[in-house]
Amino acid sequence: MIKSMTGFGRGRHEGESFACAVEIKSVNHRFLDPHLRLPAEFASVELRLKRLVQSRIKRGRVDLFLNIERNQTVNFTFNEPLLKAYVKAIEQLKKEFSLTAELDLVQLIRVPGIMNLEGMSLSQDARTLIEDGVVQAAEMALAELDAMRSEEGIALQEDILARIRVIQDRVESIRKMIPGALDAYQERLSARLGELLRGAPVDPNRLVQEAAFYVERSDISEELTRLQSHVEQCAALLASSEEAGKTLDFLLQEMNREANTILSKTTGLTGNGLEIANAAIAIKSEVEKVREQAQNIE
Repeated sequence: MIKSMTGFGRGRHEGESFACAVEIKSVNHRFLDPHLRLPAEFASVELRLKRLVQSRIKRGRVDLFLNIERNQTVNFTFNEPLLKAYVKAIEQLKKEFSLTAELDLVQLIRVPGIMNLEGMSLSQDARTLIEDGVVQAAEMALAELDAMRSEEGIALQEDILARIRVIQDRVESIRKMIPGALDAYQERLSARLGELLRGAPVDPNRLVQEAAFYVERSDISEELTRLQSHVEQCAALLASSEEAGKTLDFLLQEMNREANTILSKTTGLTGNGLEIANAAIAIKSEVEKVREQAQNIE
């Protein structure tokens, strides 16, 4: 079962003195690209979270946000000597440069070191409890994210399989039109030979070369066989539990290549040749639509 690379998950864990919330969102990316947004004081849990993400997700850009809420009561204290030094320096500047602006208390208390929190220091045991809680919240968020990615993956799979069936039908229709298309190739060969034979002697080797060229150009059986094989591989891949994104992208590139070759061999023909060319264009269109969907498959 395939998974989408787009999803969102949220997890929360509450302890006696703290609560933590983890939010995870993911979008498509060629590789796994995790980005963790953690409070600076809990940077120590980053490695555990990154390994957890890597164990659950194979591809996609992943953004993880952590918010910590403490339930304990905290008090504020002021660094009075530092505050006095700032005020004195500001008053001196005002006097020396004839400044008239008033002191802004809010701006002052934002100065690092002026206002401090009491009761915020954590023991090693308390920190370990919080980090364990963060990991539990992350596991919940990842489970929710995975469920969303799986649900969207079902919708992607249904759409892709429907388009694969359309490609299969086009391949079968081309296979049935091949006998009729040979007449168009023969007409083109006759016209070409007529041009070569018009009023001048022709080298027999040149005639053989022209005939061989059109015989080779009229043969699209190999391209149809490879297209059929790629269609079957795509269906099998989507039904398996393997990572499908990169392999599916490769198969679609090959299918597009085969359709291009069929199109180049039938350009300019009439009758069944024109119908084959139109079927090849339809195949290319469906392949492109599948490639757009495949960009979001893990």
